[in-house]
Amino acid sequence: MAARPKKIVEKIDLGGDFARALDVLGSDVPFVFVTGRAGTGKSTLLREFRSRTKKRCAYLAPTGVAALNIEGQTIHSFFGFIPGITPTEARAQAKHVDRRLYRRLDAIVIDEISMVRADLLDCVDVFLSAARGDTRAFGGLQLLCIGDLYQLPPVVTSSERVGFAERYETPYFFSSDAVKRLREDGDISFVELEKVFRQADPTFVALLNGVRNRTVTDGQLGALNKRVTARAADPRAIVLTATNAQADEINTMRLARLTSKSRVFDGLVTGNFPPKEFPTDPRLPLKKGARVMFVKNDQAGRWVNGSLGTVTVCREGEVRVKLDLNGKIEPVVPVCWSIMRSRYDEATRDVTEERIGSFTQLPLRLAWAVTIHKSQGKTFDACVVDLGRGAFAAGQTYVALSRCRSLDGISLRVPVSRRDLMLDSRIVSFLTSLQYALADAAQSPEDKEATIEEAIRRGRPLDIVYLKAKDEKSRRRIKPTRLYDGSYSGHVFRALQAFCHLRQAERVFNVAHIISVRHADVA
Repeated sequence: MAARPKKIVEKIDLGGDFARALDVLGSDVPFVFVTGRAGTGKSTLLREFRSRTKKRCAYLAPTGVAALNIEGQTIHSFFGFIPGITPTEARAQAKHVDRRLYRRLDAIVIDEISMVRADLLDCVDVFLSAARGDTRAFGGLQLLCIGDLYQLPPVVTSSERVGFAERYETPYFFSSDAVKRLREDGDISFVELEKVFRQADPTFVALLNGVRNRTVTDGQLGALNKRVTARAADPRAIVLTATNAQADEINTMRLARLTSKSRVFDGLVTGNFPPKEFPTDPRLPLKKGARVMFVKNDQAGRWVNGSLGTVTVCREGEVRVKLDLNGKIEPVVPVCWSIMRSRYDEATRDVTEERIGSFTQLPLRLAWAVTIHKSQGKTFDACVVDLGRGAFAAGQTYVALSRCRSLDGISLRVPVSRRDLMLDSRIVSFLTSLQYALADAAQSPEDKEATIEEAIRRGRPLDIVYLKAKDEKSRRRIKPTRLYDGSYSGHVFRALQAFCHLRQAERVFNVAHIISVRHADVA
């Protein structure tokens, strides 16, 4: 009897932040935002929530590929929106749909919320209000949103930029009128997943954090740029490029170099499955020796979306791939992706899903190279980051570097400069405001000061979490000595003077920026 294939198991701790996130997602707060750095398990969290929840949910994403990854629909498809729709048009659209579908839902889950534009979320808001006959934000329907604002941003074309800026403060979802209204009413809950599972080296994690919020030191940047090389140390390293044209050129060139016979595998399309949403080529060229990436999780757990390997057998009716992960050679057969549509079922009087289109193909794509955009959510052991003429979007450099498990696995085609580390200060402002609101809800400013004053009286140390200006958390153990009203550049603030064990020196902290304080456990 053949041995059962070894499953790939994601080692995610479902306690701590995960448990809290699941609790909040299961609550009745009108708008929930779950975020976290790359590699903190946001996709795993979504799958876990979906398997547990009793809520009637629609699962949506801003792009076709992202929707396929969560077995959901695009936002535009679910609401019947045309590209470039306006809120006025969205309200009118609600008159021509089966409103029972939207009235039976308990919640809408949106993955990759960072790429959802403010105007699109306002279209969702007015549509739902009209369809559900409810003037509350989103027609009283709960929104559960997951994503990292420090990764790839919403797309606003050059022709739209001026008009968009006149209407919205930022292109991000939090600038929508609906979310602003919810924030004013205190109807937003926020959870940040903090434990990174993708990378284990704390030095590399610190470097990625520095890239993420543009606090990287000269030393960290220097260590990163030592990885510049003309040839990657690992011949299996995948090249992460800025554009589709670059990735296609590399893949075509490398495939042509192989002397083995080429075969083209044709996919099968049924129903309504737009070509722009194909997860791989409908006519997929392969050869023995080709580098490939799996683009769908295997039901037997032998590989996951993003696993890399090399084709060892390529003939009509048979393809085998040697996995980088464990060296095993596995047969690969066509699989089916489905475009689903939520609808109201007359018989059950409930929300159900129906397949409206399918795409069947080998779950592979050529993978000597892939764009940084398409690498989002993937994990690699070795990669070559090619920024070309430099990063052109906020979060692009962070997404590329954070795909790799270790710094040793990264090679750079060109040095990373500070110009490549783009950070939108409006994201920082939004996230820090959520952090402060969450902290005040957990521990009021009065309780915080009372804890500090007690520690001063008793000469006891405190453990604090301090939120720096660029949404950067710092955990410190301090011995407080004085609480007073200080001032800096004419700004008066509540100040805490304390001995900092990390710095081994006296420091002054802005009490308003301390988001957590508790008595230290000392032996």
